[in-house]
Amino acid sequence: MSEETWSADELAQHVAATMDSVGIVERVRAIEEADRTDDETDELGRNERHIQLQMAKTQFVSGLSVDEKAKIDALKL
Repeated sequence: MSEETWSADELAQHVAATMDSVGIVERVRAIEEADRTDDETDELGRNERHIQLQMAKTQFVSGLSVDEKAKIDALKL
């Protein structure tokens, strides 16, 4: 199966959405695991999976800035 190809605008939208997911992961991870609600735990899992899926796409990774990639890599997904 080949990867889809995105326009520059589409790539920018995917990067922005993924960086939103990064912020959510950082926010929820900052909460002690025992203090997280079920919704927060679900939200964490969904957003971690979203980031992992995007990072598996060559075009997506090539569209990240150095800082964006470093922020994602720091999550150690």
